[in-house]
Amino acid sequence: MIRHGWYIGEMSGAFLLMAILIGAFARMNPNKIADHFVEGIQEIAMGALVVGFAFGILVILRNGEILDTILYHLEGLLSGMPAVVTAVCMFFVQLVLNFLVPSGSGQAALTMPLMVPLADLVGVTRQTAVLAFQFGDGISNILTPTSGYFMAGLAVAGVSWSKWIKWILPLAILQLGMASLMIALAQIFSWT
Repeated sequence: MIRHGWYIGEMSGAFLLMAILIGAFARMNPNKIADHFVEGIQEIAMGALVVGFAFGILVILRNGEILDTILYHLEGLLSGMPAVVTAVCMFFVQLVLNFLVPSGSGQAALTMPLMVPLADLVGVTRQTAVLAFQFGDGISNILTPTSGYFMAGLAVAGVSWSKWIKWILPLAILQLGMASLMIALAQIFSWT
């Protein structure tokens, strides 16, 4: 794939061709091949739709400059608190924003230009601000219903999001507490 510069279109074509060849090798007629193909697609169709909707929401939030407004107001809320509290709040801000922007690189591009100057203003070390981002992005990846890949994985596994949340919630709460403690300690010890 890398040698020939193939991406999604070429790989999709290769998989489709393989499906047709395997069906022909199994002596299936074209209708039977199509039936099996559709049956296989049903397993992941919901996940594919969720990926599309999640991306659509992200486009609306970006192009409507809604994210900029949210980030501006969050900066106003966090700037008047003590440094340790601000550091932990930065973590929760990143956690919430990951629901809106499930892409780690996209979230970093949107929030770090605001969080780094905010950290400098209130005395939070830059490394602690980055740690807050990493924990906020990482922990919420097992919770975020707007993450296309996560929802596609749940759809393929046949697990509803509500069932997953009930099962994972105790672990997620433990992780949130531990992450808050680690961020507070990083700030207290001026981690640089």
